[in-house]
Amino acid sequence: MKEAIEKYRQERSTLENEITDFLVEKFADFKEKTGAEVIYLDVEFESSEDLDEAFYISSAFVGTDL
Repeated sequence: MKEAIEKYRQERSTLENEITDFLVEKFADFKEKTGAEVIYLDVEFESSEDLDEAFYISSAFVGTDL
């Protein structure tokens, strides 16, 4: 069970990084199109230690220089 939880945490961390990288890329596109730069990005993730529970973004806060 301990190994399964550790694997879950590693997979969650990988997924968090992939989502963050995706958002950074999208906001780079946003800057290119609008000239506005994202100066702050905070993404909160939610899940539980239950391996069958869904993993989702609970909130995202974006600050720009507009």
